[in-house]
Amino acid sequence: MRARALAAWWVVVGVAVWSGFFDLYVSRGAREYGQRHAEYALHLSPEEPSMTDVMSHAKRDGVIAASLWAGAIVACGWATIWLRTSRRSRSHSRGSL
Repeated sequence: MRARALAAWWVVVGVAVWSGFFDLYVSRGAREYGQRHAEYALHLSPEEPSMTDVMSHAKRDGVIAASLWAGAIVACGWATIWLRTSRRSRSHSRGSL
């Protein structure tokens, strides 16, 4: 049962990591839009930026990056649980010989 609780804990950590990375990318997108709009307002850019385009690009990049990082974190956490339980089961089987 302890391994299941640890596996669930790693999923919770993965969700937190995913949310953090996604938020980072979306906030970067908002900042990018603000910068592009300021450049347009100062006549440094010939074309007005589209908030929809900038934010959809930021969200897409955020989903990809957040999913990769969260997947890696959860996979590493589950691997440590698997290694720990397999090592423990091997030590118990040796003791019975």
